[in-house]
Amino acid sequence: MNRIFHYNPDRPFREPPDLYLCYWGKERCAPLHSFGPGIRDIYKIHFVHSGRGRVKVEGATFELTGGQAFLAYPERVIFYQADQADPWTYSWIGFCGDQVAEILYRTRLTPATPVFPMDTHMMPQLYEMLNEAEETAATRDLRLQALLHEFMTLLVELVPASGHTVPAKAQAKDAYIHRCLDFLHSHYSEEITVGQLAAIVGLDRKYLSTLFKRVIGMPPQQYLLNYRMEKACALLRKGHYSIAEVARSVGYQDALLFSKMFKKTEGVSPTDYRDRAQKSDIMP
Repeated sequence: MNRIFHYNPDRPFREPPDLYLCYWGKERCAPLHSFGPGIRDIYKIHFVHSGRGRVKVEGATFELTGGQAFLAYPERVIFYQADQADPWTYSWIGFCGDQVAEILYRTRLTPATPVFPMDTHMMPQLYEMLNEAEETAATRDLRLQALLHEFMTLLVELVPASGHTVPAKAQAKDAYIHRCLDFLHSHYSEEITVGQLAAIVGLDRKYLSTLFKRVIGMPPQQYLLNYRMEKACALLRKGHYSIAEVARSVGYQDALLFSKMFKKTEGVSPTDYRDRAQKSDIMP
């Protein structure tokens, strides 16, 4: 076995999903096999079954051996590499969803401290458990979802936030941003202002904008625009919604304004994007 990859063939129960398993796999890596420095667009956890390797993230380097795991956060630069003499064998899961950030906040994992120990039962067997669930077509979606929920529950119990070493003030700031993201992800189809967002979390408008940009890397308005356009792209790739329907679905009552912002962000008009997606058979 060199590399085996499985995609979840079932779509999420809702869009955007609360918690969704995108894919899983396993690989016996070649010496010095590596990824990055690069970014992932979803959360991805690697479980190291044997061998050795290293992970570099946020300016820190972690040396891993069998029995450990690490989490790659979306939109965060990460580099990882198998050892030359004793390259690791690992399995992985990739997942996404509106609930992920809140669940991970209950753990002591952060983008700067992504390494944790594997438990002795579920994590080493998770790859095989997912393969078994995949074979039961009638209940496959439910079983895959149940395994992901079971894993996330185990993760919170294994590395609870009570052991977090981040100062209370820093935790409070992270909590504000998590609340902002949860609200934006749930209400992106509605009219949202920074003032409204600040009132919801109980912060001064200017302070929230500064804090948000420091943590996320962009102002709240830009993050909301990018998120809306990401959702619009997904709807346009389906091919059977009008531009006006897509516009209203992502928070724009004015289809012309939506088209203007879409072209500014994506470089093409919504109509051209939809047509190109259909011609190239881009899957939704």
